[in-house]
Amino acid sequence: MNMRGTQPIVPALEHATHAVALWIDRVFGDTFNDPRLTEAEVNVLAYLVRHAPCSINDLHRSFGHKRSTLTSLVDRLEGRGWVRRGPHPTSRRLVLLHLTDTGQPVAEHVRAVLDALEARVSARTGSSDLAAYRRVLRALEEELAHDPPPQPI
Repeated sequence: MNMRGTQPIVPALEHATHAVALWIDRVFGDTFNDPRLTEAEVNVLAYLVRHAPCSINDLHRSFGHKRSTLTSLVDRLEGRGWVRRGPHPTSRRLVLLHLTDTGQPVAEHVRAVLDALEARVSARTGSSDLAAYRRVLRALEEELAHDPPPQPI
């Protein structure tokens, strides 16, 4: 705790992120059979519902995972028959990710569950709290984009 009695930003964010991961495991753990959906898979499916077709680069910009991690994640979703790779219209080196007919309802379900969670949280907080939260996240991302200051020895 800091002097004001509130948790510092980074540990609070870590705690909330972990809580979301545990919640996702409880909600989606047995929904789609084994292997269980990971938090990253849930987030990618929810993203694809709104933004497919998209490239791995789009996912990288949105989530910040390494491209190799995203490739493995897409491989797993493709193996389940929920995502397919297709040609990119402007680059032979890039591929576009599409939801399949089988993956579309899965991704829509995932997105609806996440939207419902966000609506419940929004109802408890209000628009000014959400705007402040987004400002804090933006400031954190901007700080993290800079090189870290030299550390004392």
